[in-house]
Amino acid sequence: MAEPWVDWTKCSVVEMVPGRLSGAPVLKDTRLPIDAILTNYDAGLDPNEVAAIFEVAVVDVRTILEFREKQLARSA
Repeated sequence: MAEPWVDWTKCSVVEMVPGRLSGAPVLKDTRLPIDAILTNYDAGLDPNEVAAIFEVAVVDVRTILEFREKQLARSA
């Protein structure tokens, strides 16, 4: 089943830059795709583990996860 669409344009820690990863949503000021964070979390890693793997702040990972949950709750 495909992931429901999330509008990342209003997430404070996400950016989409046309020349960076073909404009895919990434963690701000990085080349880390949001999909990589979500895939690892959905596979069972907790936010601390995801942050450690990618060497990013756990607060940023939590912000992304919370934003996705709020977006999905609105569309349900």
